[in-house]
Amino acid sequence: MMKEFVGEFLGTFILVLFGCGSVASSVLFGEYNSIFQIGIVWGIGVMLAIYLTRHLSCAHLNPAVSVAMVISKRMLARKLPVYLSAQFLGALLAGGGSFYVILSFH
Repeated sequence: MMKEFVGEFLGTFILVLFGCGSVASSVLFGEYNSIFQIGIVWGIGVMLAIYLTRHLSCAHLNPAVSVAMVISKRMLARKLPVYLSAQFLGALLAGGGSFYVILSFH
């Protein structure tokens, strides 16, 4: 189960760091020109997160996906707490990291 925890943690961390970090930096520094620049960074974040962690876990990267997998019986219910805790922790740390970096440059 440690492999799945690490995979979901790292994948969610990368996704939130790239995605939310791109939105925060564009808006905060006044560099928002179009939705395209944010969308392309989100896409790169999703791509990196999936490619880097798909061999560790199934790269759900989202609690809703993990819950849906359990409901549809495509994942064992005993794995759900591991996936959810890794996703929440990864998102929380990435959000905190983005907040710290943006505040230090602002």
